[in-house]
Amino acid sequence: MNAILWARRKNIHTIVDEIFALTVHSHESGNRFHSVIEILDNKLENDVHFLWSFSKDFGASGFRLAILYTQNVRLLQALANLNIFSGVSNPMQLIAAEIMSDDEFIDAFLEDAQSQLRWSYKLCTSKLEEMVVPYIPAEAGLFVYVDFSSFLPERTFEGEEKFAALVQDVARVVMTPGQSQRDCKPGMFRLCYAWVTSDVLEIAMERLSFLVLQIRRHSWDDLIAASWRDEVIKVGPVLSLFDIHDMLISFFFTL
Repeated sequence: MNAILWARRKNIHTIVDEIFALTVHSHESGNRFHSVIEILDNKLENDVHFLWSFSKDFGASGFRLAILYTQNVRLLQALANLNIFSGVSNPMQLIAAEIMSDDEFIDAFLEDAQSQLRWSYKLCTSKLEEMVVPYIPAEAGLFVYVDFSSFLPERTFEGEEKFAALVQDVARVVMTPGQSQRDCKPGMFRLCYAWVTSDVLEIAMERLSFLVLQIRRHSWDDLIAASWRDEVIKVGPVLSLFDIHDMLISFFFTL
């Protein structure tokens, strides 16, 4: 609410993107998500606009379906003319309407999704704590923002790229580097724990833990040439289920 009041004092419109609204997986603080529509008692006026999509809450980015809710008549008129370039097909509208009208399915789906997010988040963060790697705690969403800056060969974005390449080439784990998210601190990475199944996530975190241990033990010159590199992809409780030469565990969540 403070952000909206500030924007109104500056005569600036506020766009509220609630794309992760239903991914709250932690209720330890007693907080729950409040939509801007609820906060403003559905009085958005002309300067507050609400966005939501199926892509994150329902894991349905392939639907290519989103919602803009606004009370700004001029904006609605402008979008009515532009909508021809981004219209949603009739079959997809029918599927979305069928989903949204099934309250029993939605309640069960979201409860299960939040439970799985909670489990994956706890697995991820407990392993990071075991590795003594700092991260920013989250109560919602699909990611953990992790600080790997102490493991870089140098505290630069070039060092960040070298670390990312080592993790990808050796552990077969892909994380989103902070530089691509306009972070000014080298070594920050976005780790998505919702993109893979639970057993694959366990393997990924074990490999990451093993790699972090090796970085702590060796100099970067030794890391490049060391024979231990082939041992990393052998780490994991169910590795026999995968072809270790072709497998790529991806933490990158396609937008």
